[in-house]
Amino acid sequence: MMFSYFPYAAAFATPEGEPLRIDPGLVAIGLVVAPFVFIALGVISRNTLFAKRVLQSMGLLLVLGLGLGLLSPVVGATAGFGVGGALTLRAPDVLEVYKWRLWSVALSVTYVMALLLIATPAGVFTGGLLPLLMIGFADQFSIWRASQASA
Repeated sequence: MMFSYFPYAAAFATPEGEPLRIDPGLVAIGLVVAPFVFIALGVISRNTLFAKRVLQSMGLLLVLGLGLGLLSPVVGATAGFGVGGALTLRAPDVLEVYKWRLWSVALSVTYVMALLLIATPAGVFTGGLLPLLMIGFADQFSIWRASQASA
Protein backbone atom coordinates (compact mmCIF):
# COMPACT_ATOMS: atom_id res chain seq x y z
CA MET A 1 0.00 0.00 0.00
CA MET A 2 2.90 2.33 0.69
CA PHE A 3 4.05 2.21 -2.95
CA SER A 4 0.67 3.51 -4.05
CA TYR A 5 -0.30 5.78 -1.16
CA PHE A 6 2.85 7.86 -0.73
CA PRO A 7 3.29 8.94 -4.38
CA TYR A 8 -0.38 9.92 -4.38
CA ALA A 9 -0.03 11.89 -1.14
CA ALA A 10 3.22 13.50 -2.34
CA ALA A 11 1.46 14.73 -5.48
CA PHE A 12 -0.51 17.20 -3.37
CA ALA A 13 2.36 18.36 -1.16
CA THR A 14 3.49 21.90 -1.85
CA PRO A 15 5.83 24.04 0.18
CA GLU A 16 4.14 26.54 2.47
CA GLY A 17 3.54 29.91 0.89
CA GLU A 18 3.49 28.58 -2.68
CA PRO A 19 0.31 28.07 -4.71
CA LEU A 20 -1.15 24.58 -4.79
CA ARG A 21 0.29 22.49 -7.60
CA ILE A 22 -0.71 18.91 -8.22
CA ASP A 23 1.86 16.61 -9.81
CA PRO A 24 -0.11 14.49 -12.30
CA GLY A 25 2.77 12.04 -12.68
CA LEU A 26 2.71 11.11 -9.01
CA VAL A 27 -1.08 10.82 -9.05
CA ALA A 28 -0.79 8.46 -12.03
CA ILE A 29 1.84 6.33 -10.27
CA GLY A 30 -0.37 6.04 -7.21
CA LEU A 31 -3.41 5.03 -9.24
CA VAL A 32 -1.50 2.57 -11.44
CA VAL A 33 0.00 0.73 -8.46
CA ALA A 34 -3.29 0.59 -6.49
CA PRO A 35 -4.75 -2.47 -8.28
CA PHE A 36 -1.60 -4.42 -7.48
CA VAL A 37 -2.09 -3.58 -3.80
CA PHE A 38 -5.56 -5.11 -3.82
CA ILE A 39 -4.44 -8.09 -5.94
CA ALA A 40 -1.65 -8.80 -3.45
CA LEU A 41 -4.09 -8.55 -0.53
CA GLY A 42 -6.50 -10.97 -2.17
CA VAL A 43 -3.93 -13.50 -3.32
CA ILE A 44 -1.86 -13.53 -0.14
CA SER A 45 -4.94 -13.85 2.07
CA ARG A 46 -6.26 -16.63 -0.25
CA ASN A 47 -9.57 -14.93 -0.89
CA THR A 48 -11.47 -17.07 -3.41
CA LEU A 49 -13.42 -14.04 -4.67
CA PHE A 50 -10.40 -11.78 -4.98
CA ALA A 51 -10.92 -10.87 -8.67
CA LYS A 52 -14.40 -9.54 -7.96
CA ARG A 53 -13.25 -7.86 -4.75
CA VAL A 54 -10.33 -6.15 -6.52
CA LEU A 55 -12.70 -4.55 -9.02
CA GLN A 56 -15.05 -3.46 -6.23
CA SER A 57 -12.12 -2.10 -4.22
CA MET A 58 -10.80 -0.08 -7.13
CA GLY A 59 -14.25 1.42 -7.71
CA LEU A 60 -14.56 2.32 -4.04
CA LEU A 61 -11.03 3.74 -4.02
CA LEU A 62 -11.95 6.05 -6.87
CA VAL A 63 -15.34 7.03 -5.42
CA LEU A 64 -14.08 7.59 -1.87
CA GLY A 65 -10.77 9.02 -3.05
CA LEU A 66 -12.51 11.61 -5.18
CA GLY A 67 -15.42 12.24 -2.83
CA LEU A 68 -13.48 12.60 0.40
CA GLY A 69 -10.49 13.85 -1.56
CA LEU A 70 -12.31 17.15 -1.89
CA LEU A 71 -11.94 17.47 1.88
CA SER A 72 -8.34 16.26 1.78
CA PRO A 73 -6.60 13.94 -0.70
CA VAL A 74 -4.97 12.09 2.21
CA VAL A 75 -8.34 11.44 3.86
CA GLY A 76 -9.77 10.19 0.57
CA ALA A 77 -6.85 7.83 -0.01
CA THR A 78 -7.02 6.56 3.58
CA ALA A 79 -10.74 5.83 3.30
CA GLY A 80 -10.40 4.28 -0.16
CA PHE A 81 -7.56 1.96 0.78
CA GLY A 82 -9.22 1.11 4.07
CA VAL A 83 -12.57 0.12 2.60
CA GLY A 84 -10.87 -1.60 -0.32
CA GLY A 85 -8.64 -3.57 2.01
CA ALA A 86 -11.61 -4.51 4.17
CA LEU A 87 -13.35 -5.98 1.12
CA THR A 88 -10.34 -7.66 -0.48
CA LEU A 89 -8.86 -9.45 2.52
CA ARG A 90 -10.32 -12.88 3.15
CA ALA A 91 -12.64 -12.65 6.11
CA PRO A 92 -12.38 -15.03 9.04
CA ASP A 93 -15.39 -17.26 9.62
CA VAL A 94 -17.10 -14.77 11.91
CA LEU A 95 -20.49 -13.24 11.20
CA GLU A 96 -19.87 -9.59 12.08
CA VAL A 97 -16.37 -9.19 10.65
CA TYR A 98 -17.30 -6.62 7.99
CA LYS A 99 -19.12 -4.46 10.51
CA TRP A 100 -16.02 -4.26 12.71
CA ARG A 101 -13.76 -3.76 9.70
CA LEU A 102 -15.78 -0.78 8.51
CA TRP A 103 -15.88 0.68 12.03
CA SER A 104 -12.09 0.35 12.18
CA VAL A 105 -11.73 2.14 8.83
CA ALA A 106 -14.05 4.93 10.03
CA LEU A 107 -11.97 5.27 13.19
CA SER A 108 -8.79 5.38 11.09
CA VAL A 109 -10.18 8.11 8.84
CA THR A 110 -11.33 10.16 11.84
CA TYR A 111 -7.94 9.83 13.51
CA VAL A 112 -6.11 10.81 10.31
CA MET A 113 -8.36 13.87 9.92
CA ALA A 114 -7.56 14.95 13.47
CA LEU A 115 -3.84 14.42 12.92
CA LEU A 116 -3.92 16.41 9.70
CA LEU A 117 -5.28 19.37 11.65
CA ILE A 118 -2.81 19.01 14.52
CA ALA A 119 0.37 17.74 12.87
CA THR A 120 0.10 17.45 9.10
CA PRO A 121 3.20 15.29 8.44
CA ALA A 122 2.10 12.80 11.09
CA GLY A 123 -1.37 12.67 9.56
CA VAL A 124 0.02 11.98 6.09
CA PHE A 125 2.28 9.21 7.41
CA THR A 126 -0.44 7.69 9.57
CA GLY A 127 -2.90 7.67 6.68
CA GLY A 128 -0.67 5.21 4.87
CA LEU A 129 -0.13 2.88 7.80
CA LEU A 130 -3.27 2.83 9.89
CA PRO A 131 -6.12 1.45 7.72
CA LEU A 132 -4.74 -2.04 7.14
CA LEU A 133 -3.44 -2.30 10.70
CA MET A 134 -6.85 -1.42 12.07
CA ILE A 135 -8.49 -4.00 9.82
CA GLY A 136 -6.19 -6.61 11.35
CA PHE A 137 -7.16 -5.49 14.85
CA ALA A 138 -10.84 -5.60 13.86
CA ASP A 139 -10.45 -9.18 12.62
CA GLN A 140 -8.80 -10.23 15.86
CA PHE A 141 -11.53 -8.50 17.85
CA SER A 142 -14.22 -10.25 15.80
CA ILE A 143 -12.61 -13.63 16.42
CA TRP A 144 -12.26 -12.90 20.14
CA ARG A 145 -15.85 -11.70 20.40
CA ALA A 146 -17.16 -14.80 18.60
CA SER A 147 -15.17 -17.07 20.91
CA GLN A 148 -16.58 -15.25 23.95
CA ALA A 149 -20.13 -15.62 22.65
CA SER A 150 -19.71 -19.34 22.05
CA ALA A 151 -18.13 -19.96 25.46
